[in-house]
Formats: sequence, structure tokens, C-alpha cells
Amino acid sequence: MTYASERPAAPSGAVATTAVVLALCAGLLNLWGAVTVLNAWRGESHIDQSLAVFSILGALLAAIALGYGAVLLLRRDETGRFLLVLTSGLLTALALVALACALIDYQPEYGIDWLPAESHSREAVNGLFNGLVGSVTALLHREWLASLTAAVLPFAVFLAASSGYTTRWIAYAPDRLSARTTVLHPGEPSIR
Repeated sequence: MTYASERPAAPSGAVATTAVVLALCAGLLNLWGAVTVLNAWRGESHIDQSLAVFSILGALLAAIALGYGAVLLLRRDETGRFLLVLTSGLLTALALVALACALIDYQPEYGIDWLPAESHSREAVNGLFNGLVGSVTALLHREWLASLTAAVLPFAVFLAASSGYTTRWIAYAPDRLSARTTVLHPGEPSIR
């Protein structure tokens, strides 16, 4: 015999909430990276203009996608999860390409003027806190530690958003009216 009170427990939203918080942090850090390049572009004329424009636009697009995906995920919309998985996957892939280039010491045939190189520890911090711009900087400076730290946050968003716990939390539809449901029989007046 099954009673109404013995329904299975609702899935926890802890992993989905973690994905939302991490995605919002990653979005803000991408905005920070865009502002960093914009300030350097205005103040110094030696920065490659086309790379600056594309990195600023890429960081802004990543920030918008992460923020919008986080809002949709909070509303239990599957599209938000897909946005987070896609955006964080692309950011992680770019950071891993930068890591591979740093490990094989790839040097392009042409020179690119970019943000000035700093110490290894500052490059690693900038890789983490500048989002897409941190990955591009790590790629151009061939810093493996900065590339690795640039992959950490997007990879964490990717894991949390693509988790089965998040999928189950999205699919769960709480029965909001179950406590107030009244069975009306034919011929009885409805209560309004």
C-alpha cells in the first residue's frame, strides 16, 4: 500500500545552484577581462587592435551567455543548462589549446603585440581572473600555469552543468497543487 506522503524526495538542487554561482562568477570575470583589454587598448597603442576587438567581443559574448544560461538554469530551463555546457566547454577548450601550445613551446611566425608579460605567479592569477582574455594572454605568452588556471573555472561550470544531478533537478516538476487538491464529484458545486 502506497500513501501519498511516501512520494520520492525531490532531487537536490545543490549541484545546479553551484553551476549557477560558478557561471555567474565566470561571467563577471570575463567582463573584468574585457575591461582590462579595453583599458590597455586605450592607454597603450602597441596592442594588436584586431585581437583586442575580438577578445573583447568574445569575452562579452561569453559573459552574456554564462549570465543568461545561469538565469535560465535557475528557472529549471534545459536551454540554460545547454548554454552553460556549450560556453564553458568552449572556454575550457581554448584554455587547453593554450596549455598545449605552451607545453610544446609553439611560437607563431609573426609577432603579436599584447598585454605586457608579468611574473609567472601574476600570469597565473590573470589567467584565472580574466576569463577568455586570460586564456588568450596565456596563449600569447606561452605560460602553461596561466593556461591551466584559465581552464579551472570554466571546467568546473562544465562539470556542474552537465551533471546528472542537474539534469534530474531540471526534469523534476514539483506538484504545487497536491496539498490543496479537492476532488469534486459530479453534481457538487465548485468552491470559488
